[in-house]
Amino acid sequence: MLNNLTDCEEGEGGPNSQDGNPKESSPFINSSMASDMEKSQQYDGKNMALFEDEMDTSPMVASLLSSLANYSNLPTGSKEHEEAENNEEGPRPSKKPIKAPQLGTLMGVYLPCIQNIFGVILFLRMTWMVGIGGVLGSFIIVFMCCSTTMLTAISMSAIATNGVVPAGGSYYMISRSLGPEFGGAVGICFYLGTTFAGAMYILGCIEILLIYIVPQAAIFKMEGLEGPEAEAALLNNMRVYGSLVLGLMALVVFVGVKYVNKLALLFLACVIFSILAVYAGVIKTAIDPPVFPVCILGNRTLLTKAYDVCAKTVELDNDTVPSQLWRTFCDSDALNATCDEYFSNNNVTEIQGIPGVTSGILAENLFGYYLEKGVILEKRGLASVADEEGPSPTSNRYVMSDITSFFTLLVGIYFPSVTGIMAGSNRSGDLRDAQKSIPIGTIAAISTTSIVYMSSVILFGACIEGVVLRDKFGEGVNGNLVIGTLAWPSPWVIVIGSFFSTCGAGLQSLTGAPRLLQAISRDGIIPFLRVFGHGKANGEPTWALLLTAGICEIGIIIASLDAVAPILSMFFLMCYMFVNLACALQTLLRTPNWRPRFKFYHWALSFLGMTLCLSLMFICSWHYAIIAMGIATCIYKYIEFCGAEKEWGDGIRGISLSAARFALMRLEEGPPHTKNWRPQILVLVSVDAEQNVEQPRILSLTNQLKAGKGLTIVGTNVVGTFLNNYADAQRADQSLRRLMETERVKGFSQVVISSNLRDGTSHLVQVGGLGGLKHNTILVSWPQNWKHPDSHLRLKDFVEVVRETTIASLALLVPKNIASYPSNGERFTEGHIDVWWIVHDGGMLMLLPFLLRQHKVWRKCKMRIFTVAQMDDNSIQMKKDLITFLYHLRIDAAVEVVEMHDSDVSAYTYEKTLVMEQRTLILKQMHLTKNEKEREIQSITDVSRGSIRRKNPTSLRVPQIGEEGASVAERPEEEIHLTLTKNSAPTGHMSHNTPGGGTASPDCEVQRTWTDKGGAKDQSQASAGKPEAGKDLFNMKPEWEHLNQFNLRRMHTALRLNEVILKKSKEAKLVLLNMPGPPKNRSNETVAMDNALYKDYPFFADIQVMIFIGFGCLLAFFRQYGFGGMVFNFLTATFAIQWAILVQGYFQFSHDGKIHLGVTNLINAEFACAAVLISFGAVLGKTSPLQLLVMALLEIPVYAVTEWAVLTYLKINDAAGCILIHVFACYFGLGVTFVLYRPRLNEGHAKEGSSYQSDILSAMGTLFLWVFWPSFNSVLALKGDDQHRAVLHTFIGLSASTLTAFALSSMLNRTGKLTMADIQNVTLAGGVAVGASVDMMISPAGAYALGMMGCAACMLGYRYLTPFLARRLRIQDQCGIHNLHGLTGLISSTAGICAILVASEEVYGPSMYETFAHMAPVEGDPKLLELQEQIPGLQPGLGRTGLEQAIYQVAALLSTIVVSAIGGVITGFVLKLPYFGSPPDELCFDDDLFFEVPHNYEAPITFSNKCRPTTEDSAA
Repeated sequence: MLNNLTDCEEGEGGPNSQDGNPKESSPFINSSMASDMEKSQQYDGKNMALFEDEMDTSPMVASLLSSLANYSNLPTGSKEHEEAENNEEGPRPSKKPIKAPQLGTLMGVYLPCIQNIFGVILFLRMTWMVGIGGVLGSFIIVFMCCSTTMLTAISMSAIATNGVVPAGGSYYMISRSLGPEFGGAVGICFYLGTTFAGAMYILGCIEILLIYIVPQAAIFKMEGLEGPEAEAALLNNMRVYGSLVLGLMALVVFVGVKYVNKLALLFLACVIFSILAVYAGVIKTAIDPPVFPVCILGNRTLLTKAYDVCAKTVELDNDTVPSQLWRTFCDSDALNATCDEYFSNNNVTEIQGIPGVTSGILAENLFGYYLEKGVILEKRGLASVADEEGPSPTSNRYVMSDITSFFTLLVGIYFPSVTGIMAGSNRSGDLRDAQKSIPIGTIAAISTTSIVYMSSVILFGACIEGVVLRDKFGEGVNGNLVIGTLAWPSPWVIVIGSFFSTCGAGLQSLTGAPRLLQAISRDGIIPFLRVFGHGKANGEPTWALLLTAGICEIGIIIASLDAVAPILSMFFLMCYMFVNLACALQTLLRTPNWRPRFKFYHWALSFLGMTLCLSLMFICSWHYAIIAMGIATCIYKYIEFCGAEKEWGDGIRGISLSAARFALMRLEEGPPHTKNWRPQILVLVSVDAEQNVEQPRILSLTNQLKAGKGLTIVGTNVVGTFLNNYADAQRADQSLRRLMETERVKGFSQVVISSNLRDGTSHLVQVGGLGGLKHNTILVSWPQNWKHPDSHLRLKDFVEVVRETTIASLALLVPKNIASYPSNGERFTEGHIDVWWIVHDGGMLMLLPFLLRQHKVWRKCKMRIFTVAQMDDNSIQMKKDLITFLYHLRIDAAVEVVEMHDSDVSAYTYEKTLVMEQRTLILKQMHLTKNEKEREIQSITDVSRGSIRRKNPTSLRVPQIGEEGASVAERPEEEIHLTLTKNSAPTGHMSHNTPGGGTASPDCEVQRTWTDKGGAKDQSQASAGKPEAGKDLFNMKPEWEHLNQFNLRRMHTALRLNEVILKKSKEAKLVLLNMPGPPKNRSNETVAMDNALYKDYPFFADIQVMIFIGFGCLLAFFRQYGFGGMVFNFLTATFAIQWAILVQGYFQFSHDGKIHLGVTNLINAEFACAAVLISFGAVLGKTSPLQLLVMALLEIPVYAVTEWAVLTYLKINDAAGCILIHVFACYFGLGVTFVLYRPRLNEGHAKEGSSYQSDILSAMGTLFLWVFWPSFNSVLALKGDDQHRAVLHTFIGLSASTLTAFALSSMLNRTGKLTMADIQNVTLAGGVAVGASVDMMISPAGAYALGMMGCAACMLGYRYLTPFLARRLRIQDQCGIHNLHGLTGLISSTAGICAILVASEEVYGPSMYETFAHMAPVEGDPKLLELQEQIPGLQPGLGRTGLEQAIYQVAALLSTIVVSAIGGVITGFVLKLPYFGSPPDELCFDDDLFFEVPHNYEAPITFSNKCRPTTEDSAA
């Protein structure tokens, strides 16, 4: 590899090179100029021939690594942008070779951050903040601010170590992370913050100079001034000197910035020595506190200049002489002079200003002492006598507060003292290892300064007296700087150090801010700032410096350090907030290029830092915060609309993608509510050979409809293949985008490539949009020149679009004469938009004019709504209703009801319809090929033209007529029907000016119509085989009688509407009307046998017989309760079915707030009714009809809920309803009868027996049930083999149980005779026993065995279990439903579970997953695709195994038993209430209680009780 590399370098940059500089080999960049021979020679010996084709666009790894080795201090993309911009600006002077960066963590990051963080606030305002806010309050402020900067530093470290950050600090971090909009906005805020910081440092410098160093230098003298006058003089001095110092500093920066950088070390030394002096002074106070006396009158602090000694009088030569203080408060030097009342009533006290760290003063300074402006500083704990009546104190006597102080003010003033954390990242280009130095140095600097600040708060509060701390300008300590009084060895260390520190910080700000502005300007994201990107020849930002000095002058004019500090706090906090936001977004988005070397970050920390920044902004000053955010927002919007487009791979693009994905997923959750519906338009346009849009005016209409709101997709199709026509598609896409930009249509363009126009349009309709953001409206213009023979394909494509939009349930807008529509620049000063509201379309027709009138083109047009009334309609009432309707819709429109009276069908209508049907018939019967059809049609057309010339030689529409005949006749039968139907109503959804679209009058239409017929006539005369087509126009009335009346009515309606619309809307600017939809099938015929009625009604009829005849007769076996058994069954069944339709409909068949009814609903309702009738058997003869209705009323909901829960959540196989019908009904009935227990009936009842006639009637019921039971078991099984098996298994099971029942009945009877009770009930057990597995492959033998087992269990239950339940468990099962339905239901369920466990594909084949739908593979499983190839339409399942499905079956069985039993018990307690007319024991099983009975009704009773079978003789 070394030899190859050497050869490469020699060959490309060695002796053969012209300039002697190494170059990259052309195969690694581009070798389009080299011939194939040259290319092959270049690759000889390089082992890269395999990748020759890729080398033109993809460089070799060796070349890539070579470029990475010389990586500049710019992030990916920045260098390319800057190079491009430099090229645009012209060649720049060559730069000197840049030395390798050598700065380490200490010199490059730590110390610069220390220098920038420590500043004027520490020296001038820190002690005052502690005195006003207290140690606790100040500590909280310091902790909050330091925590904010620490969290910001963590986020900044993560960003700074994710690649190389160039000089520019936070601006580059944010702009490259959040995009140009946020970057520009925050960059300007950072620039303004840095500029105002310069103003703050200059004001601090002037304050130190004029107050503590040379007060005599003040231009505006303050001696003798009080209150506002003194304050104004101080501010004016600050303004004058500040402006001078600003000009001097700007001049220094302009001519010698390199000297400023060299003095940075001196400024840093001043800061460090000043801080060390403070700590030394604190230590000294513990050993030897300094003497700084403070004079207190009462509890008020006195100005130093107000006294010479702290006493009212002094002893001088044994005389008491008034002091200077006396002369200040009294009107003369005499001891009996009149003095200030407060002075007279209070003593003068001298206290120590710095009592020392061990003095315990910390407790007194622990809490805050906030003051109003002009309030005297008072010492806590000293007693004083207030002078309520005396004059107000003056400022030349006492130390007074200069501003009103509060907690949030302190936060705003203090926060600038923790800024400057970006100093290290600004110097990243000079660092030896920036990714290591920036995190360590910045965090270490913040930790150091935070410790200093927090310790200073505690030490100041522990060393200095409170009144001294609150003395902002040291007026009570002889004008000394308060923190200087604490310093050791001299206060001048602090004064001089802080002076040079503020000067240096001001110079640094004036140096850094212009360069930041220059960086923003050179990025070009803010156009009006580009002028500030230029400077001197050496690159110094001259213009930016001038602007910076001008903005800084604004802060100087404010003149108050306390007022300027919150302003720059806002800008810095906003900058830090977006640094945290950038880190949080990058972390949460998990972009692939987010790989910081600094690992100790987390999105939650960044989010907390961002929250703290935002909170501090509003804590400092809510109005400043709003102004700062307003400035940032304005800059953001300006960049968004006017700024240069930059692609820096920022996080906002990433969050936009994530937000879009989230929004699309939310849209997928369900269809939009009606209130949120708006037209999402897919505009279908066509392009010419040059890929330009043929009908650009359709996009003007789109803009007028949408006004930039909602989704708009403009789609077109390029005919060809993707490989060959991709370039054409790109040109078409660019053409669409340009036109959309011109017409100001906000949306997306989409171009598809397909083999023909029809398929391409279909693809656009199907796949346009994404997820839930899909089009719901298609906008396509009426086909141009549709009558021309060459346009027949376009016409066919249009028809297909109409059909596809109808199938997809999309709205279709068809503007006709689109070229005549107004452009976006036109204005209608008057006119109407007419809406012909013929049929209700959901409100679309009303919405369109409302949307159009929002646009300036249509704004002055008025809206008219026409509706059509028939003969039997009340026109006046219709108009009133429509006005009311429009009022509720908040639409202002004129209303007119057009009456269309019934009239005779004109001859023209008959002719038009006849031509349409005959063309259809001809093409249908001829079955010609396409070419043959064209020849046939052409011959018809030629003859047609000749006929016109003969019959109507003066017609000017002859060419168009012939063209129409050709174009229409060429279409297939179904397309002809649709198009003629639509063309009869001559506009689409939209029509401009004349909705007839060329249909000027009925006369013209007659010419068009009979000419085609004439053509057919003449052609028919030439063909001897069709004599009926050769009749004259006026001899066709007999043929009219055979016309399709449906087609005739449609044609008649279309022509009448056409006439009315032409008459009423002739002068309208726009006409909107409904188009009739296309037929649901292409032949416009319905197949009646496809209706579900014909598939399910036979089963429904069978179940009806079972419910009303089978159950009714079966329950009439009591000799005196025949009426009750049959009639109450009739009553209960009718009520139960109706109630079940409602309840089941709510749970299973409710859609869009409506219950959809069908035969399937009735079948399900009858299943629910069957459950009620089975439960009825348990209480037969012991309940009133009202109790039975209440029982049905309560049982149906319990059944419906159980059914819904089991089928929805457990998803079991139960085709015949074994679990949900038989088991449920059995245990529900047993629960009811358990509560309705009648002890007196345990020993039998005189009327409980049967008679000969009642047993015959009951046996008839058994026969009905037996015969129709296969229908009951198979109706809900899967159509086909499963249903076939269900019928077979049911019949076999019933047959087995019948034979077994006869055998067992005879065997168990001592006399060997048959018992009718056994025949009536036990013979049906086989139908229940096979129910759960009826559609499974259990084999005929299995069905037979189940029938025998069910019969045996039922027989034995009747004989032994029923008496046991009555005697032991208080369950009087009157008809033995537990035997016929409970026991056999359990057997059937067990058999079904076993059948599921043994089911396999070897037995069932692929159809196993139709029978067991929930065991089918899940969506996305490859096996599902294989199965769907064998069984088209197979739906994905849940992927359950046989064992899992069996477990769900067991769960369903157990839950059904529990729910039904509980429901039955509750129902029993309800029925036991005394309001439902329960019959007494002696009148049970007696019709006489509820019916009018015959007179010989009791005759059978006289035969004695021997008629009743004994328990030994019968199982009943």
